[in-house]
Amino acid sequence: MKRLLKKIELLEILVTGCRIHPAYRAIRPATGRCSPCVKMWKARQKLNNLVEKEEE
Repeated sequence: MKRLLKKIELLEILVTGCRIHPAYRAIRPATGRCSPCVKMWKARQKLNNLVEKEEE
């Protein structure tokens, strides 16, 4: 249950996106100049790690 809640939290960050860069979807690393984009990139990495752990 805890893992599911964490995934939901990370997905909410990705859905919220960035107001300055609305097309950014955290497919490639953020440049580091925009904090919402960096937050999205970190959320995407954490989400990918959670999914990988589930598949093992």
